[in-house]
Amino acid sequence: MKLRPGLMSFVVFAASLGALPSSAHGLQDVPPIDSQAETLAIAQKNAPINSAVRLQEHLQSLSPDSPLRSFSVPARQRFVASLRFNEAGVTTLRYQDIVEELSYSEAYRVLALFGVTRVLATLPPLRSETLDDERIRTLEGPPFHEDHYNYACTGPHTCSRSSQDICMTGC
Repeated sequence: MKLRPGLMSFVVFAASLGALPSSAHGLQDVPPIDSQAETLAIAQKNAPINSAVRLQEHLQSLSPDSPLRSFSVPARQRFVASLRFNEAGVTTLRYQDIVEELSYSEAYRVLALFGVTRVLATLPPLRSETLDDERIRTLEGPPFHEDHYNYACTGPHTCSRSSQDICMTGC
């Protein structure tokens, strides 16, 4: 059976989400994800910005609706300069400018770019100005204990003390 290109894209997308049985896309049975760490690692690795190269591409074509525009220019520059990546995605980010400048919904959109919205649970309280902010504030789950608050990724599997940074799982 030959599929139209658009339909084929949908089938591949649906299969990637687990909406089709693995046999529908030629894969062996894949065991289910069984840990929070694995789920978060997948989100981080598949985030829109998961490498320094993708970050530079995003910054070069910084659209008016980019979540990074929520920061003032100096804060955006500091935040971007703080980002560190490895093959797992972002490994370190500085949170101080998020806390000082962003609301919950703005922070959520920024962190979603990197697949790390989970860090909202570890941050000090942010501004809450809208119903969306309140909804996001109450969605916060418990902190993920493999992320290290006030640490930075300084080498493979090495988090070192660093105020205002978060060393992420996958470091």
